[in-house]
Amino acid sequence: MDRKKLIKIFFCGLFIFAMQLIDAQNIKQDSLKSITTIGIFDGKKIMVGNFETEEVYKINEYCIFPASISEQLADSLKGKKILVTGKLKIVEGKTMPVKTSTDSRIYEPYNEPDKKFIIDPLFTIVYDTREPLIKRK
Repeated sequence: MDRKKLIKIFFCGLFIFAMQLIDAQNIKQDSLKSITTIGIFDGKKIMVGNFETEEVYKINEYCIFPASISEQLADSLKGKKILVTGKLKIVEGKTMPVKTSTDSRIYEPYNEPDKKFIIDPLFTIVYDTREPLIKRK
C-alpha cells in the first residue's frame, strides 16, 4: 500500500475513535441519576405537555411511560401506596414564540414546564405496619 493511503486510513480511524470517545463522555455527563418516590398510585393515564402531549401514569410530580408498566400491574397497584425507584430523566419544556401585537399589547412567550420521567421503574407496595399511638378500649 501507498504510504499516503496508510496515513489517511490511520487518521480516519483516529477521527472515528475520537468521535466515539466524545460521544461516550456525553453519555456519562448526561447519565440519569437514581430517584425514589413514595405516593398513592391512582392507575389513571393522563395527558401531559401543552405542545408535545404524551399519555403517562403520574405519581407525585413524576411521569411513568405506559410501556414501562403492564396493564395488569397498573391495575394491581391502583389505589395503593407504592415506592417507585428508577432513573430520573428531565425533558425540558418547549417555549411558544411571542405573539405579534397590532393593538399595542405586550405578549410574553409561554414556557411549558419541564417534565420529570422515571425510567426503568421498580414498584414496591408500602404497607403501614405501625401500631396506633392511642389504643382504643
